[in-house]
Amino acid sequence: MMKSSWYSKAKSWLMSGAIAATALAAALSSPVKAQSWDDTVAAAKKEGKVVFYNNLQPNGIEPLLQKFRDKYPEIQTEHIRLGSNPLIERFQTEFNSGRHIADVFITFPDERVTEGMKQGWMAQWTPPELSNFPANVNQNNMLFTLQYAREAIIWNKGLVKDSEAPKEWADLFDPKWKGKVGMNPPWRSVSIQQIVAFWEDKGFPDAAEKLKANDVRFFEGSGGIIQAVIRGDVRVAELTDLPLNPLLEDGAPIGYVYPKSGTTSSANVAFVAKNAPHPNAARVFLNWLMSKEGQEALQQYGGLSVTRNGIPPLSKLPATSQLSNVVSGEEILTPERQKKIVEHWRTVFGVR
Repeated sequence: MMKSSWYSKAKSWLMSGAIAATALAAALSSPVKAQSWDDTVAAAKKEGKVVFYNNLQPNGIEPLLQKFRDKYPEIQTEHIRLGSNPLIERFQTEFNSGRHIADVFITFPDERVTEGMKQGWMAQWTPPELSNFPANVNQNNMLFTLQYAREAIIWNKGLVKDSEAPKEWADLFDPKWKGKVGMNPPWRSVSIQQIVAFWEDKGFPDAAEKLKANDVRFFEGSGGIIQAVIRGDVRVAELTDLPLNPLLEDGAPIGYVYPKSGTTSSANVAFVAKNAPHPNAARVFLNWLMSKEGQEALQQYGGLSVTRNGIPPLSKLPATSQLSNVVSGEEILTPERQKKIVEHWRTVFGVR
């Protein structure tokens, strides 16, 4: 009896399916050789490029990248430097639109970065250098804390006597500093949003109104603030301390204090983008940032204390453990609070 054509086809499909299933089972049961680190480095050199999104102090980025290029001359570097808030906004917008430009990303995080971990922003991998870090720097083998920043008050030592300089946050509201106070606007920086939340917790929910009455002047980023203080455009300022140590090493006429009432610390975190255009170069670059050489360079040129075990502290600034009442900015800045702070400060200062 002749079999119908559909029977022959079905039998053929079943047989081919069985063969495929057997082959798949065999493949799954066989050990799969993971790409070695040497293979990753070789592939990175073929890719020849890494794109770095960052919030590091502007003067230190190129020397840092040059150190990397000295180690890996086959890999060229490009970077985009923005404040933490616009940097996160840019990456989020690009990710949502399917435009993948960044390979490695480093910034002060907020809830958007935490949500990004769930949404597929980050590659999951284990950097070879990770074993040299405390366990708490690692979030799910995706997000790695490389540095910590603290909030401080600074002043121009040539224009303000140390004995007369502000020592507490409330001193910035004193009318004697009217028109002479500078800071980074909260709508630009996550770390500033965190210190504003701290001020609220310390009994200053009207800090925006007080500083507006004192004619506070806003500058773009910590670099802009510290240059304004050195020039004398303002006498005193609130500062995220990332440019402070290098300038003190160079003899800049800057006084500083971390108020005894407390301050916030901000973790500077890094990740490899899951959809990185140069995925191997991205891993090589971030792993280098986590190496002894990379951490020393990041601390020297980035100006913040780093997290790798065994790296000496900053030369001119106290360790976080030596400061009074240091609060994690991430813990006190909820998404709802962040939105409220930004909207309130924009309203008070008429910024839209």
